[in-house]
Amino acid sequence: MYGGLLFPEFEAWILDERQYEPGGISSGYLPRHRAVAYLLRRFMDEGESAAQQKTHDLPPTHSEVVGMTLLSELQPAIAKAIDNVGGKLPERVEDRFYFYASDHINTAVDAFIVLRREHRIDGARLLVRPALETMLRLQAVCAKPHLLYRVVFTETGEIDKWHGGVADRHHAPYTSVFDREEWGKFKALCVSEFGADKLEDTRLSAYEAAAAAGEQGYYDSYYRAYCQFTHGALEAVGGTYNKFIDTEDTRVMLRCALDALDVLVAIGADCPNIESFRARFLAIMKEAPDELARQ
Repeated sequence: MYGGLLFPEFEAWILDERQYEPGGISSGYLPRHRAVAYLLRRFMDEGESAAQQKTHDLPPTHSEVVGMTLLSELQPAIAKAIDNVGGKLPERVEDRFYFYASDHINTAVDAFIVLRREHRIDGARLLVRPALETMLRLQAVCAKPHLLYRVVFTETGEIDKWHGGVADRHHAPYTSVFDREEWGKFKALCVSEFGADKLEDTRLSAYEAAAAAGEQGYYDSYYRAYCQFTHGALEAVGGTYNKFIDTEDTRVMLRCALDALDVLVAIGADCPNIESFRARFLAIMKEAPDELARQ
């Protein structure tokens, strides 16, 4: 919905670094190589403690103030919209997904605001990933509603591994979620809404969700920055990319929050200020953000 809003300076930096790397390292592995080198240096430096890396006094910049002001207005608007819709949940299965996904994003945004106000920049950054991943799936289902089945299939498979593993360790009987009556009813509901030919019993990856929503660029920039699979968000909070990511945390959360509010309005929530929120968001994203100064 608001695609194409990437941070080009970060990508330019990565491309520039390739020119100076010694031979033998392919460009595809360069970001990982740089991050690993940073981590090795950090672990070898015994003089730097975690306490020394806390950012207590972060001078506010104009772009950060404007962005956080909008985010702080969006969050209560989302909460109000959730309450508004919650008493009259629609029947369509994808609309219910919009509701619960928006609620999940709202929880992350709310905690993000609290931590940013306390200048806990790295701690707040850990909340970007759950909001970002939910937003991508939300946009995938908005673009192709039948993908909801694969989203739920993916999450259900993970629950099955968890619960099944617990039962196995305790030698207790266990029936797979996919073999239960509830799953049969859910699948039948999806068949009635989307058609049996559109349902696939396969996982939906974050990349597939982004591609379905036409957000490959967003995935290749923001998702890869915040959601490295191997180490979770370790690289995002490790310090290597602070120059570029510090200014983007709030902007990504703004995108997630506005997408959440948009779908709530689409399924019946009342939000008189939605057009103003959209215009202010687009204005923020068109301006280059000011670099944050860490103390």
